[in-house]
Amino acid sequence: MIYAVLLGVACGGCGGGSPTAPSATTTTTFSGIVTNIVTGAVVAGATITIGTVLATSASDGTYSLAVTTAGTPSFSAAAPGYYTRESAVSMSGSKTINPEIIPQGDGFNLEFFNWLFRENGTKGTERPVVIPNYEIWTRQMQCTELSTDGYDACKRMIVIADSIPAIYEENIRSGIAQFGRLTGGAFANPTITTKTHPVDLVIPRNDWLTANGTVSLSYFPAGLWSDANSDGNNAYMSMGLSSTQPGHILHGWRAAEDLGIVTHELAHSLGYGHPSGREKWPDSIMGDYQDGGYGISAADELHGRILYKRPYGSLTPDRDPAGATIN
Repeated sequence: MIYAVLLGVACGGCGGGSPTAPSATTTTTFSGIVTNIVTGAVVAGATITIGTVLATSASDGTYSLAVTTAGTPSFSAAAPGYYTRESAVSMSGSKTINPEIIPQGDGFNLEFFNWLFRENGTKGTERPVVIPNYEIWTRQMQCTELSTDGYDACKRMIVIADSIPAIYEENIRSGIAQFGRLTGGAFANPTITTKTHPVDLVIPRNDWLTANGTVSLSYFPAGLWSDANSDGNNAYMSMGLSSTQPGHILHGWRAAEDLGIVTHELAHSLGYGHPSGREKWPDSIMGDYQDGGYGISAADELHGRILYKRPYGSLTPDRDPAGATIN
């Protein structure tokens, strides 16, 4: 009786509102198979942990565990000879979780992966979540003003009447045809269009009159920009790797004839990079590797496949960003 009176006084101090109910706690059974992300082989003896509950994978890679909790518990999959897979679990998501964990071997090189996709491990991966459209500009450009920041970038370009060489469009289309190799098949067939601008149209830098989610490509003959950039043997890609931003790839006249350089710049639009801090990796499209003209190595294909099996923002060695769940 005394308890009831005290409870009534406490609730009166809440302004008459009802007490907030605690988050619902449910018991859910999760199961799946643990495999090697490179070879596809099952991994026995892996420790799967969800929240505070753990299980060990059997000889066939299978595991099962019942979790009683609310919210979004942490997830990890750890095994000797593998990098620990870290993420979180949605209790309302799929009850089947098949972790593909990354080996410390089998051709995978964490230092290379971090160089290629994570600015030497200093940040999370950045890659398109939605495949961009690619727009080939059919008329050549000339630069009328260079930047003064030491990079000799083109601050202001103007459309000229000359058409781009056929080899440039051919190289672009051939490079884009390799996207399946660079993304593990995730982005194999992007849309390619062409655009013919009016002569004398001025196109601003960092906008390029290009729609969000589209990467436009331009050709610069001999002239102000090409003369200042390795006599036309230079190229660059500028974009935010996002469907809410435009992107642009510029090629000087010499670079446009080199299939490897064209494919290299296209790879940038997929999340590939070559940050400073170490020499370029020799066996990579982001280095100086050439194989059949495209410059794509087996290492690029392997590590690119893993990039696209992980969410945007994946952190070293194998941790999903905050807010991501594995299911």
